[in-house]
Amino acid sequence: MAKIYQGKVSVFSNSNKQLVVKADDAGKFDSNNTAELYTTMCELGKKHKMEVRVYKPEQGGDTPVLMADRWGKPYIALLPERKAPSIAKVTVTKLA
Repeated sequence: MAKIYQGKVSVFSNSNKQLVVKADDAGKFDSNNTAELYTTMCELGKKHKMEVRVYKPEQGGDTPVLMADRWGKPYIALLPERKAPSIAKVTVTKLA
């Protein structure tokens, strides 16, 4: 199961004319500002006429999330927005 990437990343171009994210200790993006990262990647893609490399599952989605693959490398996934789980209120009654 994929996990949220915990670290800083930057945008790089690879030899296939694609924009990708890579780990970078001096990077300005992390999991807290992934929407800004995705917007920046889209703008750079248009400017330099490059493909923005993101994962989009079959069920679709529009919320960018910074994920880590099984080797710990970061990538952007466009996932459906998750609703917060409802919290059941537990009442405790003293019996003895």
